[in-house]
Amino acid sequence: MLDIVKAGKQIALFRKSRGLTQEDVARQLDISPQAVSKWENGHTMPGLSLLVELTELLECTMDQIFFSAPISAPNANFEHILLPYAPIADFSGKSWPRSMSKPAILSAIKLFMGLENRRDAMNRQINDDTEYILQGAFSGISFGYSWGFEDNWEECLAVYGLTCETHAKVEYSQKEYIRTAIDHIRSGYPIIVIPKEYTDTILATGHSDAGRTLKGIPFLDGDDEKNSIMSFGQLKDFSGWYEKDSALLLVKPASEAVSVVDKCREALQKGCRLLGNKVHKFEQPLVGYGLIIYDNWCEELRKETNQEMTDIECMFPHIFIHYEGKLRIRQFLESCMHLIQDIDSSAIQIAISKYDEILSICEKCMHEMLPKTPENVREAGMKRQAYIGILQRCRELEEEALTAMSSFG
Repeated sequence: MLDIVKAGKQIALFRKSRGLTQEDVARQLDISPQAVSKWENGHTMPGLSLLVELTELLECTMDQIFFSAPISAPNANFEHILLPYAPIADFSGKSWPRSMSKPAILSAIKLFMGLENRRDAMNRQINDDTEYILQGAFSGISFGYSWGFEDNWEECLAVYGLTCETHAKVEYSQKEYIRTAIDHIRSGYPIIVIPKEYTDTILATGHSDAGRTLKGIPFLDGDDEKNSIMSFGQLKDFSGWYEKDSALLLVKPASEAVSVVDKCREALQKGCRLLGNKVHKFEQPLVGYGLIIYDNWCEELRKETNQEMTDIECMFPHIFIHYEGKLRIRQFLESCMHLIQDIDSSAIQIAISKYDEILSICEKCMHEMLPKTPENVREAGMKRQAYIGILQRCRELEEEALTAMSSFG
């Protein structure tokens, strides 16, 4: 037998937990406040059609009203936190250079979902740079074409047997946006909040304050320290996240996983083609991909000399970005040698040796030349000429590496 007194109390609790007054409910349902009062005091109950509208307004079900279980007190603030699917070892990779947020986030998702098969003596997932290197190539960022290309989160997640749905904030009210995020977390999967402006990307695995605060790990392009955090033991709070223009990625299972070996082949082929690009396609001269960047870079140095600039502005931070990209390519090639059984190892080894030489040149440039600020225009011009020589030599080495790998492109 239904107890309408208890049902009325449930209606009142749900109403208060949503921050609504009796007048608010009455206005939304186009009835009198006295009718709402009678429901909550257990004198009457709404008819079926009104009851359906009421449950939608209060974000509850009929069962929750009539077959009451304890619900949150009006002002209670609970945390809902997902735990990693399997234990994760402490991070054992290199925190520098690790400036790319996307491969770091993808690496963290693999660990969180318990999908890393390599385990230590304590049966914890090994937490190093391996996945970061692979995802740097799969996402395309290592090859220097992260600007102006479509997002390929789904393709990158596919090797984990995962996929994602993308939802833009502009398509939702704030209330709907929050609800979409917390419902997905409650289903057992993390979400990614990607801001439109330059600020932290959030990998969220929990929430509090009715979803107005997300709990997760921040990542940021250019911030090596943030991109090295692979622990879900201490989550950070992100309040007001729903107020910013962003995209919401809901991570979820895919119908099947893509072979890592096949993905390596695909990334290697695409990467070789892009690295050989000689046509500039972007407004900014040092934004883009391929051999054309070396040419543009040298031209920028000449422009600074012609303008009699003392400061050499086009070397920082670009030389560090360049170094990391070439390092990740070199590491990816080494991974391919281990993963792809029928690969031409001799060709890959030649390419690796060329990238080793590029890295050695870049390291000398970063550590010996860059810290020394020119004292006058003449000294700056001489230093730029030295940089031009370095870049031209690096271009030659990369062409030799690409020639060795021509069969993969």
